[in-house]
Amino acid sequence: MNTILAPVGLPDLPPQITSRYITLSDRDNLNVHILEAFPDTSNHSSTPNQLILLLHGFPELAYSWRKVLVPIAKAHQGYHVVAPDLRGFGRTTLSGSGGASQVQYEDTLSPYHILNIADDVCSLVRALGYSSVAMLVGHDFGSVLAGHCIVAHPELFASVVFMSVPFGGASGQLWSQTSNEGGDDKAKGHSVVSDIATALAALQPPRKHYTAYFSTPSANADMLGKGGKDLYDFLGSYVYMKSGNWDGNDAHPLPSASSPSPSVSELTRDLATLPEYYVMPLHESMPDVIARHGRMDARITWPRGDEVAEGVYAAEFGRTGFQGGLNYYRSALSPPPPERIAQLRALAGRQVEVPAAFISGARDWGVYQIPGAVRKMREVVCSSAGGMQDEDFVLIEGAGHWVQQEAPEILVRELVRFLGKVKAL
Repeated sequence: MNTILAPVGLPDLPPQITSRYITLSDRDNLNVHILEAFPDTSNHSSTPNQLILLLHGFPELAYSWRKVLVPIAKAHQGYHVVAPDLRGFGRTTLSGSGGASQVQYEDTLSPYHILNIADDVCSLVRALGYSSVAMLVGHDFGSVLAGHCIVAHPELFASVVFMSVPFGGASGQLWSQTSNEGGDDKAKGHSVVSDIATALAALQPPRKHYTAYFSTPSANADMLGKGGKDLYDFLGSYVYMKSGNWDGNDAHPLPSASSPSPSVSELTRDLATLPEYYVMPLHESMPDVIARHGRMDARITWPRGDEVAEGVYAAEFGRTGFQGGLNYYRSALSPPPPERIAQLRALAGRQVEVPAAFISGARDWGVYQIPGAVRKMREVVCSSAGGMQDEDFVLIEGAGHWVQQEAPEILVRELVRFLGKVKAL
C-alpha cells in the first residue's frame, strides 16, 4: 500500500479563492476538497447567492478552474462558485480509514462508476446547504459526469454547460452513443467497443484507443514514471500536445459523423486519423507516444506562462497517482455494477430537460473524437428543452482542450452570457 504524502500549498490562487474540505457523511465519509469563491462581500444582497458547480476532467483538478472562479462569482448579482476535487483526485479522500493511501488497480471499481460519482456531486450540493444549482459545468470527463447528474437528478440543476466532450446520453458504455437510436444501447455499445478495438489492432501499423490503454494495469505506473522530472516532463508535454499550440490539432468533424449508423470499418478508418494521444500505437504507452513527439518537436513542453501550475499538477499526481482518475475510464468500458443496472435502464434515452450549452476550444479533437456525438447531443439528447441553440454551441478560436486555462476570459464571457439568458427565461 502506497501512502499519500501530505499536500503542499496551492500557489497562484487569487486571494478571493478559499480552499477547504467538506465531509460527506452519506458517501462513506468522503472528504471532499473544494476551491470556492463568493462575490465581492461589499456588495451586500438581500438574497443568498446561487450555487455554480464546476467539474474537472482528467488529468485535472479543482485547481484547473482557478482562473475563472472569481470572475464568475462576481457576475450578475453574484454567485457562490465551487470546484471540487472529484473522488479519486487530488485532495479528496475517504476519511476515517486511517492513513490515506493511493488508489490501486486491484481496488473495487464500483465507487468510480459514473452514477456513483454523480451521487457524490449531489451530496456535495446538499452539504453546501443548497437545494438547487444555477449552473452545472463539466469539462472533459466532467462533461460526461455533468450529463449524468442532469438526467439522474433533474430536480437539482437549472442549467448545464458541457465542455470539450459532447454528452451523448446516459449509458454504461462510452461508445454506445455511436449506435442506432432505440434497442439495447448497452449491448450495442459493448459490441462497438469490442469490434473497434479488434479493428484498430488489425491496422498496419496496429493501433488502440486511449481509453483502452487507460484501462490497463500498467497505465498508472507508466505515466508516473520515476516521478520527479519524469512526471513533470510527461504532464507538460501531454498538456502541450492537447492544447491549441500544437500544430497537429486541426480539429474537424470526421466523415462518419454524417452517417446515422456508421459501420465499424467506417469508424475505425476515421479514428485512425486522430492524433496519437487519442488512437495510440498498439505497443506504446502514453509516455512513449508523448516522448516520441517531443523528440521531433522541442516546443512540446509546458506552455509558457504556466510555470507555477506545472508544479502543482506534477506534485499532486506524484502524491496520489493517476489510478483514481483512470478508474473512471475503466468503469465506462466495463459492465456496470449489478446494483446500477436497473437505474441505467431507467435513464436510457432520458433527455436533458434544462437549458444546455456546449463550449470548447476550436482546436480540441475532443469535440469530434466520437463521430456523431455533437449531432446526437444537439438534436436528440438536448432536444426536449428546445434544442441547443447555435449561439450556445461555442468553439473558441485558437484554444485546444484546456479551454478554461487557455482562454479563461472568453470562457467566462460565454458562461456569464448563457447564465444571463437562463435567468431571463
